[in-house]
Amino acid sequence: MTSPATPELIGLAQRTLRELRLRVAGASGGGPNALNEAGYAGAASLFDAFETWLSDRGSSKAEELPIDEFSALAGEFFRAAGWGRVTFRSLHDALAVIDIEGCWEAQLHGEGERGCHLTTGTLAGFLGCLADYPVAVMEIECSVGGTARCRFLAGNAEMLEHAYDRVSRGERWESIGAGEF
Repeated sequence: MTSPATPELIGLAQRTLRELRLRVAGASGGGPNALNEAGYAGAASLFDAFETWLSDRGSSKAEELPIDEFSALAGEFFRAAGWGRVTFRSLHDALAVIDIEGCWEAQLHGEGERGCHLTTGTLAGFLGCLADYPVAVMEIECSVGGTARCRFLAGNAEMLEHAYDRVSRGERWESIGAGEF
């Protein structure tokens, strides 16, 4: 049972998170989906912490912020929380692009691991707190694969499915045109 004074967030050592990832990923029936679901489940608390952080700074609620101001403040919040350098931007006003340089989850990967499943689920839940529809998130680049950052696309399920189809056919995600959504 929690009281109003009980904090919603706690800090965990990276070693603890690494072990958690390995155990959940290795659990029967677990794997990436379990990590994604765990991230999604905790996202509302993260969003509440973001709203408190905004309020403490004298800022508007997240939903009232212009996109560029939201992007800058959310990036600052996530960076301060140890996520790495996080940037948010819009792609043709249809999808959000989230880049994370020095992604905390990618840094925890063991030999042969790839994909930031916990982060993907958390971003979906966090952005879903702002949207009036369920938000889907897909990781399209992982820094474990040698890129400079982890990159995620976010949007409604139909837009993301369209983007996935295009990317899976070998097209560059940047080439997806605004008129196609």
